[in-house]
Amino acid sequence: MSSVVNWVKRNQRRLVVGSAVVGGLYLVGRVAERQMVKNQELETQKLLEKARKQNHFSATESTCTHTLAALFPTLRKLVEEKLDSDRITAILRGKPSAEDKIEFWNELKVIALSRCVVLVVGGVYLSVMLRTQLNILAGYLYEQENAGGPNLLNNNHVDVQKGKISNQLQEKFLNICTFFVSEGVEKLCVAVSEIVKRCTSKISLNQKLSLVDLEAVLNDIFENCKTLETDRNIFNNPGIFFLPSSENFLSDVHPSDQGLLKQMFAETLDVVDSEDSISMAQLVCKQGLSHTVDRIAEYYAAIGLSGSSNSPPPTGPENKNSLHDSGFVSPANVSLPLAKLIPILTAQIRVPSDEEDAWLIHLQENPAIKLLGANVYEAFCESASGASRNKTGGWGEYLYETASSWF
Repeated sequence: MSSVVNWVKRNQRRLVVGSAVVGGLYLVGRVAERQMVKNQELETQKLLEKARKQNHFSATESTCTHTLAALFPTLRKLVEEKLDSDRITAILRGKPSAEDKIEFWNELKVIALSRCVVLVVGGVYLSVMLRTQLNILAGYLYEQENAGGPNLLNNNHVDVQKGKISNQLQEKFLNICTFFVSEGVEKLCVAVSEIVKRCTSKISLNQKLSLVDLEAVLNDIFENCKTLETDRNIFNNPGIFFLPSSENFLSDVHPSDQGLLKQMFAETLDVVDSEDSISMAQLVCKQGLSHTVDRIAEYYAAIGLSGSSNSPPPTGPENKNSLHDSGFVSPANVSLPLAKLIPILTAQIRVPSDEEDAWLIHLQENPAIKLLGANVYEAFCESASGASRNKTGGWGEYLYETASSWF
């Protein structure tokens, strides 16, 4: 026994150091194990959150597509009603005097071109506003779901105490697109009609227009729309066309919800009023005008083929004159008097029942508009995701938790 005691005394320093090393290794092992488990749980949580967010965003995109499809026919109908050509057509059937006849045809000219421009610009802004609103609302709801109940929401450095976003509040927020389709379009029709009247005052009814000429006229009208005064310019002030001016608009909203609703409206207009959004909207509008010219080109092509023979056109590397010999005329070389174009332009507001609405499909699938929606959604989900990430502790926390679990 004494020999053991003596051995311990002789190796006391080594035993202390060895015990410390063994204890340290055990502690590091426990911490590393706990860290690994935490990392695995965190990675799993991130994957689940990513999948949940992706499903939520996909559902929002589907809602955008279906809502636009539901509102767009109403937009077409309202434009057709506000820019009514049937009334003037009925007057012309009554055979008015020659002077009145020319005046009515000039009015039809304004209506026909205004319909095309309003449908394009109104369709673009309805699509942009709807996608922006739905993705902002989706971001709010995603954050609310992550928060698990009432919380303080801090967006754009504005604190608003809120509880659950009720269905009534959601409906009120989204109602401005319905207001635009029902009432805001009328303001747009008036503003565009005045521009069309001014831009086409020197174009006579007998003047022949090629496809290039027609596109130049539409582009000139569009450029003038961009330079309108602010209180009538949808590009610089879309709120005039989307937000009701009546003070009773929020009268049926609970006072505690009005602050949140006003903030959501302000955030929506901030997105739509940004330089990037305006540039994107103007680019899509240009695409819409080109789409309109492409549809009208079918009539030019039909006229170009009207003089062709019944035999099929020649194939192979024959002389180009063979096409002219067969009576074919390229649509680019066809010119039509403006008076003959008016019925064609007027009819662009309607879509045959057996055809898909190509302009609607373009707005639903436009990559730039979809990217805007994705960016808005990600921005309004960021605070919720950031709060989740901030819950992750460092090594000190793991060490403390590990040591605490032993006692």
